[in-house]
Amino acid sequence: MQTSFNFSTLDFIALALFFVVWISHSYIVNHSRWSPLTITSAMVSMREQWMRNVVRRDGAPIDALIQTGLQQGVLFFGSTSVLLIGGLVAGFGAADTAVAILQELPLSTTHSRFQWEVKLLLVVFIFVFAFFKFAWSYRLYNYILIMIGAAPNGDEDEHTLDLYSRKLSLLHALAARHFTTGLNAYFFALAAFTWFLNAWLFMAATLWVALVLYRRAFRSGFLKILKMNEH
Repeated sequence: MQTSFNFSTLDFIALALFFVVWISHSYIVNHSRWSPLTITSAMVSMREQWMRNVVRRDGAPIDALIQTGLQQGVLFFGSTSVLLIGGLVAGFGAADTAVAILQELPLSTTHSRFQWEVKLLLVVFIFVFAFFKFAWSYRLYNYILIMIGAAPNGDEDEHTLDLYSRKLSLLHALAARHFTTGLNAYFFALAAFTWFLNAWLFMAATLWVALVLYRRAFRSGFLKILKMNEH
């Protein structure tokens, strides 16, 4: 059934499903009672061990090098997001051409400029959201790099060293969570692109992306190896 907004009821259902799945995934992975079972949670202990080493090493540059390497990854995705947003915004000016092309494709339901612009706006919103996450993650990593430089030396008492390393590991995990949230947005953006064809494909792609991200968070081979008992 077509509505006055040139979208069918199925389009609105698909859009609602998309946001419900995206928000639910973020909640389950980051805030639910199942979050301790994720690969992100499993890496927290590794971060704690790393930061315990940081505060006990005598000025070793290895920690700054590792942290800088992580920052470069975040910077890459942040810069890529800006380029993608610019390219997508340019797509608003090519609406007529894009609609003409989509109308030639089988099963396509994008038949008007308004539909094209709304669907494009959704994808732009996702990449803007991802950019904010990457930008904040990069800034947090900068702060952490400063804190690594300001870490107490190994001559401090154990309580002071443990407290500082614990604080560093929690802040590092927070920065990583923002980066992962931005990265997951990229996957959901891929699902959103399928809406240009039709709502059925949009819903299928949304569920497929959720399934892939679920497996990577809870069932990945990396996680299984990480949780192996050491003898």
